[in-house]
Amino acid sequence: MQSFANKRAVITGAGSGIGRALAHALSSQGCHVILSDIDHGSLETVRADLIKSNYHRDLTTKTFVANVSDYEQMKAFSFFVESEFGKVDLLINNAGTGLGAFFQDCSLKDMQELFDTNFWGVVYGCKVFLPLLERADEGHIVNISSVLGLVSGPRVSAYCSSKFAVRGFSDSLRHDFRLIGNRIKVSCAFPSGIKTNILANSKIVIPAGIDSSADKERQRVEPWFWSQPDEAARHILSGVSKGKIRIHVGKGAWFLDLISRFFPVSYTRFLPKSTLE
Repeated sequence: MQSFANKRAVITGAGSGIGRALAHALSSQGCHVILSDIDHGSLETVRADLIKSNYHRDLTTKTFVANVSDYEQMKAFSFFVESEFGKVDLLINNAGTGLGAFFQDCSLKDMQELFDTNFWGVVYGCKVFLPLLERADEGHIVNISSVLGLVSGPRVSAYCSSKFAVRGFSDSLRHDFRLIGNRIKVSCAFPSGIKTNILANSKIVIPAGIDSSADKERQRVEPWFWSQPDEAARHILSGVSKGKIRIHVGKGAWFLDLISRFFPVSYTRFLPKSTLE
């Protein structure tokens, strides 16, 4: 996709962080944006900011409140987009959440809820918007994984699993499209530590007998979140415009991908003791 001008882009998790930055970046390039988030207030704030920025007078900005983990809500979202635009050129499955816990301290309920958002939210997005993407001249899907979809780490077994799943799903989906002659492109993005709300909103489980707290653990890993959302948005859209399959996002993403390939067993010594993204 060489240009985003007059294209139609759907972004989930657009109320803050990378999603919000993507909305601004695409609007500044003349793209119509359809934004979704579970938080109505944050969505309307982003919409108001976009209108105030007045990137292009003739641009359309639409919002729709939806929980990506709810298939019926995602279907309703796709029906709304179809009624407004008829087709979609770019789908960015960005919504996600975090969880920090040793596996033995992680409840199955917490793990299932994490997968509902991080993995099934991506699957639902692809499923419900596929017919609209097929109507576009050059449809493109971007699924947001994480550098922890490339490498693993301690205390993030649930999070890593969900992000590795996004990576595997994206790769397989790309092969499916190639074999059936579908022209839709599929990219998977791997953000490193991006300064978003994910750390503040993530559930942190402290093992019994450990003299710490969720706030202390967040403070300990916060220095690893060193890239800004605007930078992440630039990297993602640059990757889309170049047709990249694997998009490295933020400082350190390319390096972590590299060491995972050259040191597939021992790379963990390069990682912090606790990280969420």
